[in-house]
Formats: sequence, structure tokens, C-alpha cells
Amino acid sequence: MSWKRAALIVLAVVGTIGSGGCSKKVEDTPTQEEWPKHGLTEAQANEVLAKVGDRTITVGEFADRLASQSPYLRARFESPERRKEFLDNLVRFELLVYEAKRRGYADRPEIARARRNGMIQQLVKKEVDEPLGAVEITDEEIQAVYEANPTEFDRPAQVRASHIFIKDRGRALTVLAKAKNADLAGFRKLAREESEDDKTKSDGGDLRFFEADAEGPPPAAVRDAAFSLDKVGAVYPDLVEEGDGYHIIMLTGKRAALKRTYEQAKRAIRHKLARERKDAAMEALTERLRKEVDVEVDYEALEDVEVDIPDFPQGP
Repeated sequence: MSWKRAALIVLAVVGTIGSGGCSKKVEDTPTQEEWPKHGLTEAQANEVLAKVGDRTITVGEFADRLASQSPYLRARFESPERRKEFLDNLVRFELLVYEAKRRGYADRPEIARARRNGMIQQLVKKEVDEPLGAVEITDEEIQAVYEANPTEFDRPAQVRASHIFIKDRGRALTVLAKAKNADLAGFRKLAREESEDDKTKSDGGDLRFFEADAEGPPPAAVRDAAFSLDKVGAVYPDLVEEGDGYHIIMLTGKRAALKRTYEQAKRAIRHKLARERKDAAMEALTERLRKEVDVEVDYEALEDVEVDIPDFPQGP
């Protein structure tokens, strides 16, 4: 096909897509057996628009790619220059694919994994996401969740702190004296230079935000010390002994407790219900597949797997 002929067809296609001349939305376009599609006959759609090595880009593929763009982006391709740019991008993509195949990248395990992941994403989209998208989460459902446990969506008070962890008490007292006269930047510099907690020293001893009674790090004694400080930038006056060393604590941030009303919690509840519905749908899908497909699992073989675990330093 001549480039002049191709250009005329492309102009017609873009005009049809961009003007909304097709009576159906993009997602409701006809199947390949139904023509015209994007204003093209089957013969027009099969005409070659570009060729890169042994790969051809047809007019129909160009129309499909263009139709898959958002309406805002499609509106950009009214001019011949923009349409040429779109086609050049397709050609550039195929050039990179051609070279990647030539170098044998298609046979690499990570490429195979990516392809398998892509297949799974398409399956989940069709079997889970699209059916769930057609079922609305009602305000009544959201209201019922909120009324069943309104405090679930509240946020307790939180503080943020930085610490310096030192095993030797004498050295810890010396650093504490310096820390009491330091601002936040100075405290973090001290933490990077003096702290023996390898997990936090590179971040200036930052412990992030935490609650008073939550589980996990930092230790309870450190939490209590941080919550006892009123002013951001204040340093706890004493060493906090915990485990096999001593902590020097600076308060670096505070968040007041937040009690959410129904309207404030509504969005979070909607997301929660959506996640629960998807989790249940995924579980149902995998259970159905387990009944349809022969699956054999030898859990005892896991006992022979050796995991090389590095020697992490013992922090607080």
C-alpha cells in the first residue's frame, strides 16, 4: 500500500474516532467478525501501514491502538503531525522489540515471568475486576459497617521520634549531653555518627510515627519516653535503658487523635469493602480452579530448602 493511500485511511480513521462518529463507545466496539470497525472495512483494516523487520503494523492495528487511548489523548491526534508522531512511536517500539529479540532477551526467565504475570492480570481483570465493577457498593452497606464499629476508623494519637542507641553507658551519657543542645539536624547528625543501631542510623535515628500502645518497634520504654515529651524538638532528659544498651530520644513530630465521622470514614470504608470483595472473589476463583485442575503439592520437600540468612546486628 502506498503511503499516500495509508495516510488517507488514517485520516479517515482518526476523524471517525475523534468525532464520535461511531455509534458505540470504544469498549463496545464490534468483534473482528463485524465490520465496519473504526470506520474501516475489513480490507482497509488489513492493509499494511508500516513494516519493521518481519513485523507489520496494519491500519486496523493503528486504529485499535488509537482508540484505546483516553478521549483527552485521542483529541490530540487531529493534526497530521500528531498522527505521524503516534505512528512513529509505534515503529520505535517495534524497533526496540526487534533488537531485544535479536539479542535473545525473549528467552530470559524474567521475561517469561513478566509474560505470565501479564496473562494473570488479564485473567483477574476479566474474572474478578470487571464483574465486581458492575456491582455497586451501596451507602447502606457502608453505613452498616460504620455503625457496627465506628471506632475502627478513628486514629489514636501518634508521635514521631528519633533515637541514638549506644551500648556503653558512659559514652551514651556523653552523647546525651551533646544531644540536649542540638536541634533536629544536629541530633540526626549525632545519630549517624554515634548510634549503634544499624537499622536507623543512616536515617538519622528516625523511628517514624508510632502509637502509644501498638505492638512492634520501638520498644515500650522508648514509646513511653517519646509520649512524655510535650514539645517537638525536645530531648528526653535521661537515658532510656532497653535491652543491651541505652536510647537517647528526641521528639520530632506529633499527630493528635482523630475521631472520624461517618462522612469522613465513608471513603475508607468503601475501599475496605472493595478489598474484601476482591479478596473473596480471588479466593473463590482459585478454589474453583483447584477443583478443575490437578494440583499436587509436596510440603515436606520444603524441609530440604536451605535459606541463607545474613547475620543482622542485634539492635534495640
